[in-house]
Amino acid sequence: MISGFAAAISGVQGGVRTLSASAHNIANAHTENFKRTQATLEESSVGGVSVNLTQDHRPGPLLPTGDDPFSFREGSNVELEEEFIHTLESTSFIEANLASIKTQHKVLGSLLDIIE
Repeated sequence: MISGFAAAISGVQGGVRTLSASAHNIANAHTENFKRTQATLEESSVGGVSVNLTQDHRPGPLLPTGDDPFSFREGSNVELEEEFIHTLESTSFIEANLASIKTQHKVLGSLLDIIE
C-alpha cells in the first residue's frame, strides 16, 4: 500500500517537472536563440517515474533583423502548439496520480476503521 503512495507521489512530482519545463518553454518562445527543454518521463528502478530533461538543439527559424533584407537572426525553436499539448498531458498526468492518492487514502482509512 505504501509503495502505491510513493509511486503516485513520484508521478505527481514528474508531472509537475514536465509542466514546469513546458511553462519555461512557453515563457521563452519569443526569445532569440532560445532552445527548448524537452522533458521525458522514465520508469524509475525503484518504482514510480523520474524525469529526464534534455535540451533540443534543433535550430529555430531565421527571422529578418529589420532594415537589412540580407541580415537574419535565429528565433526560438519552441513550437507553441506542441507545448500546449505537453501542458495538457502533464496536467492530466498530475490529476490521475492525485486521484490514485485519494483512492489509496480512502482504502487505507477503511482498513483502519475495520481494525479499530
